[in-house]
Amino acid sequence: MKQQHWYNSLIIVALLASLFSFTSAGDEAEAYYIYSDLFEHGIPSGFMGDKDGSSLKVDVACKIEPYKGNSCARFTANNSETWRGIHIQLLGAWNAALKSDAKLADLSAYDKLEFYARAEETENGPYLLQTIGVGGGGAPEDQVEDSYLEIGTQWKKFSISLKGHDFKRVNTMLYLVLPVGTLYLDEIRFVKKINK
Repeated sequence: MKQQHWYNSLIIVALLASLFSFTSAGDEAEAYYIYSDLFEHGIPSGFMGDKDGSSLKVDVACKIEPYKGNSCARFTANNSETWRGIHIQLLGAWNAALKSDAKLADLSAYDKLEFYARAEETENGPYLLQTIGVGGGGAPEDQVEDSYLEIGTQWKKFSISLKGHDFKRVNTMLYLVLPVGTLYLDEIRFVKKINK
């Protein structure tokens, strides 16, 4: 009888562990990835700068110490432009070139943008990311951004709140204004509202 009770307890524990695993997997599925080993939603296609972003090189499958998985995204800029930036565009084109009925991302159910970043030290000290944001590629997009983030040489998680913004239709999944130097990004994703 005691052995049967022990066996039943073991089954209950196994079922609870299975339920916890399922919940965790479900939470993970609540994320909408821009990048995880590759650009899943969006293409690094909107180059900007006083020479159209010619100072910027992007490696979409960099194997140098990714945060997770096999690769990360590396952005390297030289000093041949006074400024440079890039838009990661869902449809690979500027908003002005899109048809009014183009199918864009609906991010209205997401609370924040999360990403992991590290950088190489610059000649002047720590790497200072000038701007990172979502939207802002022109109508019909809203826009949110964060500026002057100090990025260290070790991976660190950052987040930007999307609350109070209308992201029902988004083509610019991510945009960056970059200093001279090298930036690495990984696990870039939008996190869905949970328990609301």
